[in-house]
Amino acid sequence: MSKNEGVPLLAKNLIPPGTPPRTQKLLDNGLKKSDTTDFPPPTKTSFPVFSKPMDSNIKNSDSRKGEDIDSPQTPPDVTEHLLKKYNNGHEAVSPKKSTKRPPKSLLFKAVSEGDIESLNRLLQEAKESAAALTDQEAQDFYMYKLTSKDTGKTCLMKALLNINDNTPGIVCILLSFATENGFLDRFINAEYTEENYKGQTALNIAIERRQGDLVKCLIRKGANINVRAKGRFFNPKNKHEGFYFGETPLALAACTNQPDVVQLLMENSHTDVTIQDSVGNTVLHALVTVAENSEAQNNFIIRMYDTILRTCKNKSLESIENREGLTPMQLAAKTGKTEILHYILSREIKEKENRVLSRKFTDWAYGPVSSSLYDLNDVDTTSRNSLLDIVVYNTNIDNRHELLALEPLHTLLQLKWKKFARYMFLISFLLSFTYNIVLTLVSYYRPRGEQSLYPLSLQYDRGWLQLIGQMFIIVSATYLMIKEGVVIFLVKPSDLRSVLSDAWFHVLFLIQAILVILSVFCYLFGVKEYLAFLVLAMALGWANMLYYTRGFQSLGIYSVMIQKVIMNDVLKFLFVYILFLFGFGVALASLIENCPDGDECSAYKSFSTAIVELFKLTIGLGDLEIQHDSKYPVLFLLLLISYVILTFVLLLNMLIALMGETVERISKESENIWRLQRARTILEFERSLPIWLKAKFQLGESCTVSKNDNRTCLRINEVKWTEWHNHVTCINEEPCFAIGSSYTNLNAEDEPDTYENDHPVTINFNDVVETTYVETTV
Repeated sequence: MSKNEGVPLLAKNLIPPGTPPRTQKLLDNGLKKSDTTDFPPPTKTSFPVFSKPMDSNIKNSDSRKGEDIDSPQTPPDVTEHLLKKYNNGHEAVSPKKSTKRPPKSLLFKAVSEGDIESLNRLLQEAKESAAALTDQEAQDFYMYKLTSKDTGKTCLMKALLNINDNTPGIVCILLSFATENGFLDRFINAEYTEENYKGQTALNIAIERRQGDLVKCLIRKGANINVRAKGRFFNPKNKHEGFYFGETPLALAACTNQPDVVQLLMENSHTDVTIQDSVGNTVLHALVTVAENSEAQNNFIIRMYDTILRTCKNKSLESIENREGLTPMQLAAKTGKTEILHYILSREIKEKENRVLSRKFTDWAYGPVSSSLYDLNDVDTTSRNSLLDIVVYNTNIDNRHELLALEPLHTLLQLKWKKFARYMFLISFLLSFTYNIVLTLVSYYRPRGEQSLYPLSLQYDRGWLQLIGQMFIIVSATYLMIKEGVVIFLVKPSDLRSVLSDAWFHVLFLIQAILVILSVFCYLFGVKEYLAFLVLAMALGWANMLYYTRGFQSLGIYSVMIQKVIMNDVLKFLFVYILFLFGFGVALASLIENCPDGDECSAYKSFSTAIVELFKLTIGLGDLEIQHDSKYPVLFLLLLISYVILTFVLLLNMLIALMGETVERISKESENIWRLQRARTILEFERSLPIWLKAKFQLGESCTVSKNDNRTCLRINEVKWTEWHNHVTCINEEPCFAIGSSYTNLNAEDEPDTYENDHPVTINFNDVVETTYVETTV
């Protein structure tokens, strides 16, 4: 008989090349006793060693040599006690060895180093120790021997965490041992109990280590496919504490670009593709989350997303929401994943069984021109948590302008502006202009002298006009305060960053309205200080007219530059300048002696006058003179010179340089910022419309994708000179629905070119219903 006769052919293939003869013999003996038909042959190349977050190569110093330090150790007395218990009070096997090296740590050491000889010996010893136990007690004993008490890590997990040439053989022996002794299900599906890696099983580790053959083996042996790794490492709250790849084996395989494993899991009838993890994410959410601004990575993410979506039997997988109420498409918009969002919005599937998954439908094509219908579900503001709302109001991402440039978002905003927003914008401008005019007239033609003490008296000149003007501005200011308060605090509660980037005009409108109301109440109650509030409100009101420059592209871009210069450069300059002004003002005012009676005092006699004089020096209107009224005239002059150098020479010139740099930088982004501002204006106007007007201004047309699948779609005609000769596709033979249609039937079937097979299609042209026979093909 030959050397390996009696060993199954597949088992012989599991023996890695170059294994010493003695090790081959031991491995043969271990494989003869077990069923090895489920184990695939290893590849010819050596197994790679991956990074090991659960078995780190960085270990703390320990005096125990040769032991498995990275696994929690069980004290020798505990091991000896349990062995005695399971051996009915007899001495444990090899008590001398047990005291020196705990058998459990030796098992972990053997599987991590791929020591097949030691593993077979240790398993045999464990089997002999459990010979006198009942089946259930023996199974409990084996699980205890093969599992770390502190972390829940089994020897199988340990072997998969330390990939080497002998790992397939080690896994084969462990699973065969578990099968023979009746605890395979408990052993193969054992989960980590340690907090960081809680819930992880051997299947998760095999997928993470990219061991496709071992993954197949584990699944065939009964590994649970729908487990969830819920530890902190897999859902890190802070950066660098771990990484999110989803919690399920399917999500892990998809996010790490393992198409073979994904296909294996998708084809398994036990796989629950719709399972959600701790944050409510499905595998599609996980793919969106790990996508980055890398073309190579986005390509495989999109392929995985498309494969899972098409393969899944549940066609509503993409509509599942996570705990934040976001679908994968909405999550892509919120996190600024441009490529993924573009794929989802423009996804067009021709196969009939998966056509329901399409969000774009090509109605007709003529040369380079194509007319496509884009699904508006979850895109337009008529849907809850729409894409438009998410993108426009989300200041946590920097590429909102790129997302708004995608179709159908771009065309949808353009149509909203043309249909109703520009008219509402014009009306708002006229009302605001009128309001400021009245406010200016009321401020300029206010009661003066003694008449100002009787605000409600109509005896003085223009008394009726003054009263009417006051009533008009208080009503307007009250409406403005309520409206802007709702926009800032209720419509989209925003943080400081959002207010400064998008809503600072709303804050200025709110402040101006409050000042107007204060001035009116002070005036009506005869408080003279009403004039201060009124003047401030008037100045701020005219400055707020810059808000309406966003209706024109050239003026809007110029206004954006002004805003950015003020927010980025002027505020920083003012902060530093006020520090210098305050410090030098106090110092100079302190050097001035008290003026004798009848003498002309110095201009720096008080802090307030010193501030004014220093400001004059800053803008070049002051004089550098020795103040003889000061206690130390020379020191006084040196302070003035230092102030001029620091402010007039240094700070002002630095401000000019920074402003020029800001304008140059912002000029490239100003158009995008202007488009974002106008998009927000459009949505704000739409929110203010009554319900019946919203329904009237709703965009899109009804289209039937399939039976019982009616959608609201937006028609967009596109010209693609570089692609049309490669992608000549159309839905209908003739562009019969191109103009004025509000209903399109996209559920066309292939039919012979005969008159008998023509079918009627109802078309609505401007509310006039006609029935036309149209020949349609796919």
